[in-house]
Amino acid sequence: GTVETQINYHRYLATRYDASRDSVVVLGPYRRPIDNQSDVATLDPDAEGRAIAALHAASVGFRQAIENERSRLNLASQLEVVSRSVLAVTSELELNTVLRRIVDLAAELAGARYAALGIPGPDGELTSFLTSGMTEAEEGRIGHPPRGRGILGLLLAEPRTIRLVDLSTHPASVGFPPNHPPMRSFLGVPIVARGHVLGNLYLTEKRFGGEFTDEDARLVELLARHAAVAIENARLYSAIELQQERLRTIIDQLPEAILLLEPGPEEEVTMANSQASELLGWAITTPISVDEFLSRNPRFDADGTPVERYGIPMVRSLLDGETVARHELRLLRPNGDEITILVNSTPLRDSTGMVSGAVVVFQDISQIKDAEQLKDDFLSLVSHELRTPLTTIQGGATMLLRDWSALDAESRHAFLSDIASESRRLASLIENMVQLSNIRAGRHPLETEPTLVRSLVQHSVDAERQLAEDRAFSTSSEPGLMLDADPDWIDQVLRNLIHNAVKYTPAGLPIEVLARARGEWVEFAVRDYGPGIDEDDLPLVFERFHRAASARRSNAPGMGLGLYLARVVVEAHGGRIWIERPEDGGLRVVFIIPALTGDEPD
Repeated sequence: GTVETQINYHRYLATRYDASRDSVVVLGPYRRPIDNQSDVATLDPDAEGRAIAALHAASVGFRQAIENERSRLNLASQLEVVSRSVLAVTSELELNTVLRRIVDLAAELAGARYAALGIPGPDGELTSFLTSGMTEAEEGRIGHPPRGRGILGLLLAEPRTIRLVDLSTHPASVGFPPNHPPMRSFLGVPIVARGHVLGNLYLTEKRFGGEFTDEDARLVELLARHAAVAIENARLYSAIELQQERLRTIIDQLPEAILLLEPGPEEEVTMANSQASELLGWAITTPISVDEFLSRNPRFDADGTPVERYGIPMVRSLLDGETVARHELRLLRPNGDEITILVNSTPLRDSTGMVSGAVVVFQDISQIKDAEQLKDDFLSLVSHELRTPLTTIQGGATMLLRDWSALDAESRHAFLSDIASESRRLASLIENMVQLSNIRAGRHPLETEPTLVRSLVQHSVDAERQLAEDRAFSTSSEPGLMLDADPDWIDQVLRNLIHNAVKYTPAGLPIEVLARARGEWVEFAVRDYGPGIDEDDLPLVFERFHRAASARRSNAPGMGLGLYLARVVVEAHGGRIWIERPEDGGLRVVFIIPALTGDEPD
């Protein structure tokens, strides 16, 4: 039942809620002053004593209940802080950020004014020391961070929790450096993983005075266990990032273009090396969807047929798990250039065998394809150019051997002239091919020497005049000009140019050869009065095996090597060669070579 009583002019109610025990709950006091003594109910002494005893017991139980509730709420709050702390340190992978969060959270959990996290090195000394509670200016005034001596060294030597009321009284204490803030209470907790100390937490100066409690130590130890996992994860992540960076550096140095693809709702190119951007002609920023990536470079088969999406090697590997090897594609760059690429693509699979990505390696084989085409053209050209003089030589020689006595002197001379002419042509073709081979193999380096220009020009003209007695030559060479050059190579250039002029100039028209000073250079020019050259051919006349349209129309023999060899030799001497088209027709080939030293003229 409920007991009502009055103490100090206030009413109180007390009730028994457990009949088997003397458990009392106080319902009161009622804060209603008693104005009249007659209002006071008089209880017998025994009843009043029981009420007072009940109230006393109730007040003790009430205070204990409040204390228990406070402890429960405090524990719940601490567990919430620990939960947030664990989430904070385990959700981050960047090592320095993880370490900073650990030291800040340790200070918060233990209610410490100052906290630090020391990371030991292989020699046992601290290699890193992060603090919480100090400003940068305060740290700067202290100077060099601790190395792990004194009390800090205790945890390095023996990794276990240390709790001190006053760290200055400990035998291992070595004091503080100048400008260090005063510190008394201390809590040290090691961060250990698989028997190895990853770091130590140092907490000092319990807020609001006092010392660190067992509960503080347990909370920080709990944090330390999770911190060990977070540190190892962060270190592993850093190691993986380092390995990935090294791998990317290696991949970027490879001559081939490399792509990494990943599947998903929208297939993506997640990695592309610099060579891929250079080869495709645009800056690839990853990640980029496969469809957007493919849209930048239209693709065609070797016969020019557009390649559909599902026929492209990278898509076949990513979607079908197919390995595609040595697949040739033609593609267009954004600037309009067309290149031929060789693609190798293979799927990546996870532990279950499912396709988890694809690696694509491709390279520009345009030069290889051009070289193959050039080789085919060369073989076709050589077979034609060599067959023609050989046919004439063989036919003429056969006629002379068979019908010598039946032929008159004029016919014999004609056959012999044809044989001699075609033999010279054949020798010229072979000489050009030999020179081309020597240049490409580097077997004929320049051997420069002081050379008299007039003698060089005269020698070249005389050699060609003997082979073209029906041509008129006009030669002009300034006296005294000296050239620092390889005379054999320059002679070869002049003879090639003169030979071309002879080939294209009609009988009766002159071939002009000029050598003169042009500043500190010597200018050579060979002029013919042939069909000239089309404007479209000008950029290509010095390319290997290129024959101008006018030469092809006139059916003039040749392999397109003479001007190419001339350009190579002139540039090797530090000179320049070009074509001029005189208004009165024909062609003028000009090249300049340094006399001894000097700058190129305007």
